[in-house]
Amino acid sequence: MAAAPSIGASPDLTAVFVVVTGVCGMLIGELMLAWLPVRSRLAKGALLGAAAHGAGTAKANELGAEEGVVASLTMMLGGLATVFAAPLIAWIV
Repeated sequence: MAAAPSIGASPDLTAVFVVVTGVCGMLIGELMLAWLPVRSRLAKGALLGAAAHGAGTAKANELGAEEGVVASLTMMLGGLATVFAAPLIAWIV
């Protein structure tokens, strides 16, 4: 939430959309993985961690330990990239 004001966004609204994205990803993620031809456990964890944040990481951990670890790493790296990219995007815009 600390990055939101630096680009002119509302921290409260940002939090709401993060939670909604996580819950929707958790609910729909497993169905999408069953529909898509993804067989790799690493790919399943990465998809859930990147798309559904903490809730997706919890769902990935339910699928298996390997999926949970990869989801955690993906979520952390995505968050780190966002924190570094937000000020650059704000400066460009």
